Amino acid sequence: MARSGRKISLNIVVVPALGATPAPDPVFWLEGGPGGAATDATGPVSQNYLRGLRGERDVVFVDQRGTGESNPLKCDDIGDDPANVDAYFGKLFPALLIRTCREQLERFADLTRYSTTVAMDDLDEVRAALGYDRINLAGASYGTQAAQVYIRQHPDHVRSAFLAGVATPGFRLPLPFARAAQNAWERLLADCAADPACRDAFPNVKKEFDAVLARFEHGSIQVTMIDPATRTSRPVTLEREAFVEHVRLMLYSTFAARFLPVVVHQAFLGDFLPFQKLAVRFDPGGALARGMYFSVTCSEDVPFITEQDIVAETRGTFLGDRRVRAHQAACQEWPRADVPRAFTEPVRSDVPVVMYSGEADGATPPWIAEDAVRFFTSGRQITVPHAGHQIDGPCGWNLMQAFLRTASAGQLDAACVGNIRRPPFATEVPR
Repeated sequence: MARSGRKISLNIVVVPALGATPAPDPVFWLEGGPGGAATDATGPVSQNYLRGLRGERDVVFVDQRGTGESNPLKCDDIGDDPANVDAYFGKLFPALLIRTCREQLERFADLTRYSTTVAMDDLDEVRAALGYDRINLAGASYGTQAAQVYIRQHPDHVRSAFLAGVATPGFRLPLPFARAAQNAWERLLADCAADPACRDAFPNVKKEFDAVLARFEHGSIQVTMIDPATRTSRPVTLEREAFVEHVRLMLYSTFAARFLPVVVHQAFLGDFLPFQKLAVRFDPGGALARGMYFSVTCSEDVPFITEQDIVAETRGTFLGDRRVRAHQAACQEWPRADVPRAFTEPVRSDVPVVMYSGEADGATPPWIAEDAVRFFTSGRQITVPHAGHQIDGPCGWNLMQAFLRTASAGQLDAACVGNIRRPPFATEVPR
């Protein structure tokens, strides 16, 4: 740590253990993104899977620098606001908006000082200041990557880690998204075909999706959507890259994906209002501190993506290469921290770790965890059928609690994942 220069305050919430004699090692929750705020997980939505952790341990939430209330790097609008319907369904990451965002944030932040490496040193300072010797880590999505970086930098202070929706320091966001989304889509098609209600309602959903994509062959298309400002319908220019990106985001969780067959069918019929409605409902971007997102990804991910990588990882996918190339272009407008290639190497450790992966995860597919867990001598991967980028339901919650109680991956009874099923597909447009 430089221990000099500009200082910022970190937002920290400590939720005390409920037991009379709490264990000395708390659970630190690491949020996804990059750009999500850990303290958001203290809200009622997250209490189902975090409440059980409080029985024996304190639970600590630290807003990583650049997120939440820790000098948040939030921009006014770079296309994440559904109220701006033209930008929301237009080109991804327009250069002018990225540049304006950067200039706005540089007034109060050095955008090269928000890397995961620096943030995990922050986390260790918080650990020491709160008087904990060893801690347990629990995290989702980007939080799993941050957890692995912490394990690499401060191994003596980690008792165990439960990681859901696993990314790694070598993830190279957004490179894996194309194959992940394609895998999630193909699994959705198989599950729809095996479900009588879905199969009968949408017997040609794959062909209909391909037909919708074909309409973009010569560029953007004009569709009718509702303008949030006037609450009236009007023509909107829909870019292919925006359409497939929002489809990808709907494939994040199986709850959101249950609406995709009817959304695709209605789009095939020329009605894009269901698509608009679901694209707004299932969009994590609006909750992220996008400046922090770019500070991390433009330093730790994008510089390590090659042209050969793009061709190999996006060929034959509905997402294609535009998501990666748009992200690369955005990073041309963003300052970069000096991150060595060694950062992307696998994390090697004997810390007990469980990596919890959904088979139909459209963001961090299970093969990422499969590669990563090999380098943890006390690691275990649990792959969940019919699940996406999610940890919902008693099975996942109880597995997290049971593992963090014992810190023994090998003894964990994960039989409950075999009973998990995809939620029923919607056969009508949601109200």
